[in-house]
Formats: sequence, C-alpha cells, structure tokens
Amino acid sequence: MVARANRLWLLLAIALQLLGVLARAQRWVVLLNNKGRLRDAFWAQGVGYLFTNVFPLRMGEPARVLIMGQRSKLPIMQVAASAIVERVLDVATIVLVLVLVLPWMDVPPLVKRTGIIFAALSLAAITTLVFAVRFRLQSERFLEFVCRRIRVLPAESIVRWWKELVVGFTPLTQLEVAMRSVGWALAAWAASIATYWCVLRAFQPDASVIEASFMVVALAFAVTVPSSPGFLGVFQLVGQQALVLPFGAKYEATTAMAITMTAYLIYYLLTTILGIIGLWQLGQSFAKVGRMLSRTKPGH
Repeated sequence: MVARANRLWLLLAIALQLLGVLARAQRWVVLLNNKGRLRDAFWAQGVGYLFTNVFPLRMGEPARVLIMGQRSKLPIMQVAASAIVERVLDVATIVLVLVLVLPWMDVPPLVKRTGIIFAALSLAAITTLVFAVRFRLQSERFLEFVCRRIRVLPAESIVRWWKELVVGFTPLTQLEVAMRSVGWALAAWAASIATYWCVLRAFQPDASVIEASFMVVALAFAVTVPSSPGFLGVFQLVGQQALVLPFGAKYEATTAMAITMTAYLIYYLLTTILGIIGLWQLGQSFAKVGRMLSRTKPGH
C-alpha cells in the first residue's frame, strides 16, 4: 500500500512539515518580544521534538524551554510562560479549525460537544492569562499573603517565579505582538493541514482539505495529554479512526492506517533529525541536556 503512494506528494509533505516547524519557531520569537533569535528557537524546538520522541510525558517541553532560556539569557519561568501561551494559541487555533470543518461533516454529537468544551477551556485560559497580567500587583500581593499564612512555602521564590511567569504572559496584552503571534499560529497550523492533505493525496487523489483538517484536529486533541514516547500508539489509533469513522466511504481501515503511518514517519523522522542536528548546532549533547533537566529549578 505504502509502495504505491505518490512520492511527489510525500516530498511536498516533508517540505511543508519543515515549514510548519519554522513558523512555530518564529511565533516563539514573537512571544519572547524578539529577545531570542529565530535560529536558537528553531533548533531548541528541534531538540524538544527529539526528547518528546524518545521520552514519555512530553519531556521535550521542559527541554526546549531550558535550552531557549540558556540561549536567550532570559529567566526560565519567563520562557516557560511563553511556551504556555503557545499551547493556549494552539488549542484555540485547532478549535477554530474544528468549528470551520464541522458544518461540512456528519459527526457524532460527542465530537461537537468536545469541540465546545475545548473552545470554552481555551477562552477561559486566555482570559486567565490576560487577567494575570492586568492585575499582576494584586496577584503578587495575594501570593505573598498566602505564603505568609502557609509558612512552609518559600514565599520569596514563589513570588519571584510568578513575576517571571507574568512577564512571559505580557505579550498577550500587547495588540501588535498578540496579532503577530496569532498570525504565526495560523500559518503553522495551515502548514500542518497542508502536510496532511499532501499525505492523503499521495494515497487518495480526490482527498479534500476537510479530511486533512479533521485528521489534524483529531490528532492535535489526542496528543495534548502527555503520553508515550513520540505519541506511539495514540497517533496511529486516532489518525486511522479520524479517517474511517467520518469518511468510511472513501477510506478503508487498511488505507487509513497506511496514511496514518506515513504521516507519522514523516513527523517522527523529520523532527528526530532536526533534534539531532539541533544538539550539534547548539553545542549540546543528549546526555548534557538530560543532566540539565534533572538539576534545573525554576528561577535559575
């Protein structure tokens, strides 16, 4: 089945996958108020993908934050806050995609309810982050008050970490930065949808953008929760069912699995290679980053 796939479409998918990684790196630079370099963000992100592919529980997230903090000379908690904002933008974007494709599909009510829940959670998360920045002084005083009441808490460290987090959230309240971040988020997810559309076209010449979009949304929701290394198992199951259940008339189970496995290999191999090159480009090693992760504390 895979041997019969159109290789030109697969090559285009690889190029688009790389373009999506670049767009995400640029978004990160914007969220850091241009205090980091695109080169560092790109390779740090590659290292993050590598650690996520090798270790469970999305260990690539702290790895990339640690490296970017080191390269940009910014506090770790501030960089971590920008990564949190990234994830909120990701969820909001995929919810938007889901809302746009649902009218063109016949899906179970559970899927629609899930979309509404994620939309509500995204709105709540964005509102919370904006309020945290808007009322930063009040939140700091509240934390100090709580820490005094609970004497075992390290009040000074907690308040310092919170200040660094709030600085990382600040771009959300700056209209120009927020709009640019949203623009790069849309570009990144558009590249992802285009990648999956190309993979679908390699197997199914009349594949549509709707099918690719729904597959991307389903996979994005599935890998939101930390799971196995490289999302192995979860990716394959969800990807296959995202094609078979709503588009069963066009995709048989075997074809859907071949498509999913091909998409997975493109993602896994490309991001792993980027991570290996990133370690070399940044003068790091796998073992060194692992040791840094094990001993690094917030605020250092």
